[in-house]
Amino acid sequence: MGGLSPRTPPLILNSKPRVVLHTKSLPLQRLKNHKPMRTTAYYRIVGLAGVVLSMILLTHCAKFKGTAVTISPNPLEVHADSVRYSGKVTIPPKSGFRPKSTYTGKLVVKNGGQRYEVRTITISADQYPKKQLKKEGATLSTQGSFAFQEGMDGGMLVAENSYERKGKTFDLPDFDLAPCCITTSRLVDARPYVLFEQHTYVSKRPVTLEALFQFPQNVHLIQPGEYERQAVRDIVAFLQKKLPATSVTLAGYASPEGRFRRNQFLSLNRYKEVQKWLIEQMRKEGYKEYLDTTFFKVSATPQDWEGFKQNLAQTSLPQNVRDQVVQVIGSNLTPDAKEQKVMQLVGGPKEVEFILAPLRRTHVRLEGFSGRLSDEQIDSIANAFLNGSVSQEALHNALAQEELYFATTRQRDASRRERLLKAYTSRYGQDHRALNDLGAVAIQAGRLDEAADYLNSANRLSPNNFAILNNLGLIHAARKEYAQAAQNFQASYAARPTPEAAFNLGVIYEKTAQYAAAAEAFGNAGDLPGAQYNAGLSRLLMNDLAGAKVSLERAIQQNPDNALAYYVLAIVGARSADNNLLVTNLRRAVQKDRNLAQKAQKDLEFRKQRESSEFKAALNP
Repeated sequence: MGGLSPRTPPLILNSKPRVVLHTKSLPLQRLKNHKPMRTTAYYRIVGLAGVVLSMILLTHCAKFKGTAVTISPNPLEVHADSVRYSGKVTIPPKSGFRPKSTYTGKLVVKNGGQRYEVRTITISADQYPKKQLKKEGATLSTQGSFAFQEGMDGGMLVAENSYERKGKTFDLPDFDLAPCCITTSRLVDARPYVLFEQHTYVSKRPVTLEALFQFPQNVHLIQPGEYERQAVRDIVAFLQKKLPATSVTLAGYASPEGRFRRNQFLSLNRYKEVQKWLIEQMRKEGYKEYLDTTFFKVSATPQDWEGFKQNLAQTSLPQNVRDQVVQVIGSNLTPDAKEQKVMQLVGGPKEVEFILAPLRRTHVRLEGFSGRLSDEQIDSIANAFLNGSVSQEALHNALAQEELYFATTRQRDASRRERLLKAYTSRYGQDHRALNDLGAVAIQAGRLDEAADYLNSANRLSPNNFAILNNLGLIHAARKEYAQAAQNFQASYAARPTPEAAFNLGVIYEKTAQYAAAAEAFGNAGDLPGAQYNAGLSRLLMNDLAGAKVSLERAIQQNPDNALAYYVLAIVGARSADNNLLVTNLRRAVQKDRNLAQKAQKDLEFRKQRESSEFKAALNP
C-alpha cells in the first residue's frame, strides 16, 4: 500500500513557508511493519486467504507513485474568527495515476483526542486526458476557510489520504500539513462600553434676585409698604428656604435736588437701612456665616445725575433746553452750583418731580443658588426607598422628575440602579433616558433579549440617539452580527463622537480583520482603558511593528499592570527579531500573569525562540 512521507524541502509562497507533502510507494519489507489505516480490505483478512488478498491489493497500490500537497500559510493563522488557507495538490507525470482512479485528501485539524473536519479534496484521473497525465500530471489549486474553535489551538492540520482504483480503496498514512494556529488576533480587549444617558439636574443653579426700595423726599427710613413688593417678597422667600447665598449688592441713591451734603446723608443711610433689614432677616433664618463685611457690596450716589439724564427725555422741555441741561451735568461746577443751574433750566424741582421721585431708592441685588435638593439629600431619599424604608409613592412625592432621574445616575451598584430606574419608569415611562439605561444595565448582566426590548422602545421615542445606537450595537456585537453592529456604532459616533462608540467600533473592525480601520477607531477612543492596547494589537496584525510598539508602550504607561500589553509587545519583539524586546516583555508579562507562561510555551509566535535558554528563563522569572 502506498504511504506519505516528506521528499522535498519546503516551498515558499507569499513569503510564508509551506509544507510540501508527497505520497509514494513503500517497499514491501517496510509494509510488513506498517499497520494500514481505514483500509476496507484489511479488516476482512482472515487466515491465509486474507493475507494473499492483502498482498494483491498492496501490489496494485504500489503502482500509484506519489502526490505532492502544499498548504499556506504555515503556521495557519486566525483572523476574523476564522482560518483562511490555500492549498495545492500535484500528481506528477508518470505517477501511475490511471483511468478509473481517484485521489482523496481529507483536511482535518487534530488536537489530542479532538478532531475537526475542514474539507475534502478529490482528484479523479478521468477528468484528465491520458496523455496529459503521463506528460504533465494533474494539479488542483484550492482555497477556503473554516471557523476557528478553541479546541483547535495547539493542534495540527492533517491530511487523511486515500487512493481508489476500480472500486477498491487504499488508505494512506496521515500526514501533518501545518500547525494550528497563530491566534494573536484573538487577544483583542473586547470589553463592551455601554453608554448611559446624561441627566440635566443641577443641584446648584445660579439665581439672581433684584429689588428696589423707594423712599419719599428727604426720608431715609423704609416705608412699610415697601416690604409688600413682590421682588422684596421673593428675597424673603429665598432666605426663608435657607438657600445658599453668595453676595448682596446694595446701592443707595438720592435725587439731585437739594443740597449735596443732605443728599449724601440720604443716599448713605438709605442703603444702610436696607442692609440692617436684610441682616435681621438673615439672622432670623440662620445665615450667620454670611454676615461679615465681605458679603455685602455697598455704594452711595448722593446726586443721581445719570438717572436724571435718562429720564429727561420724558419731559416736555424743548430740545435746546435738554441739551443745555446735559451740558451743565457734564460740567465741572460744584455739586450745589450744578444742582441750582439745572433746576433753573427745568423750571424748578416741582416741574420735574415725576422724574426725581424714582431716583430716591436703594437697589438690592442678591446672588445665590436655586432651591433644589443637594446631592446628599437626593441620595438619602433614594436609599431610603431602596432599603425599604419608604414606599415608591413616597419616593415620587419626595423627588421631582429630574431629581429622581439624577438619583438613578448616582447609584453605583447595578442592581440598585436598575430598581430605581424601574421605579422611575413606573411614572415616567415615556422617558427614553431611563429605557436606555435599563437596556445598558441588562447588557452588562448579559440579558440581551431584555436589553433589546428596552432599547428598541427607547429608540422609537428618541431616534438617532447616540447612547441608544451604541447600546444596540453592543447587542448585535454579542450576537456576532458584526455588519449591523458596525452600522450602529458608526451612527452613534456620527450623532456624538464618544470614545465609547469609537472603541466598540474598533473591536468590530478588529474582529472582522479590518486592522487599519481598527487602529484608527481605537485612536479616536482617546485614553479609554484598553484603547491604546487594542491600537497596538491592530498595528501588529497589519505588520506595522514600529507603530505597534509605540501604542503598546503607551498602554503600559497608562496601566503598568496590563499583562497582555507586555505579552503582545513580546510578540512584536519576536516578529522584528528583537530578542531583548521579546525576552524583557515576556518576563514582565509572566510576572503579571503566570498563566501567560503556559500560553507562550505553545504560542506559534515564539516557535523560533522556544528552545533558547533566554526564552525559557523568561517563562520562569
